[in-house]
Amino acid sequence: MPGTDANVVTAIDVSDSIGRYEEWLQQTGLVRALVHPDFLRAATAGPRRRIGFAVFTWSSDGKFDLLVPWTVIGSAEDAARVSQALASVTLIDRTHYGGGDMEQDRDADPAAWHDRLTDMSEAIAFASLLLASSPHATERAVMNICANGTDNFEGRTESSRDAALAQGFTINGLVLGQDAELAQYFRSSVIGGPGAFAMDISDAKDAGEFMTRKLVRDLLASAPADAPRFRIE
Repeated sequence: MPGTDANVVTAIDVSDSIGRYEEWLQQTGLVRALVHPDFLRAATAGPRRRIGFAVFTWSSDGKFDLLVPWTVIGSAEDAARVSQALASVTLIDRTHYGGGDMEQDRDADPAAWHDRLTDMSEAIAFASLLLASSPHATERAVMNICANGTDNFEGRTESSRDAALAQGFTINGLVLGQDAELAQYFRSSVIGGPGAFAMDISDAKDAGEFMTRKLVRDLLASAPADAPRFRIE
């Protein structure tokens, strides 16, 4: 099977602290970014003119939902197909959604909150498994971790981060909101690898425009020095 210029996994936070705005930023941002000309231009700029792409949601206690299994994006038709698939899913089942206040749920039923925390360490580990098992051979493997809080399940992400870096993966971060301490946490405990960076989405009037910039940076930041470079329009 032909390889790809990069494999990119996006990990979407659906823990209890994610409100409708953060949910919209992540989902609508990706849906719009995938069909943006700048993203397609970056995805097809390499010698193979295609990338591998996958998306999953995460919270805690092993709760992962693979929204987009490994697929290839090498044309506008591919990008539109993935965008439409993401637009059609429900990120968060709000039937029993606590909206960040889980104390009442803890008292009523401890089982109601065990899978709604922020286990970023396991999100990184799951993204690593996806990258390692991709059917598309590549020399650049990138995970894009989205979150609006620090790890509150086990509290440490460094071990998962270091294990991912040892496999040659790059970890980039998307900080949902404007929180200097959270941004510093991402820089010190989450991101790593060639060209690693963290961006915050504090003032996103256009979620698609912002997410486009994020995905283009995911593709270009870890690219070889002689890879094509261009300005995001």
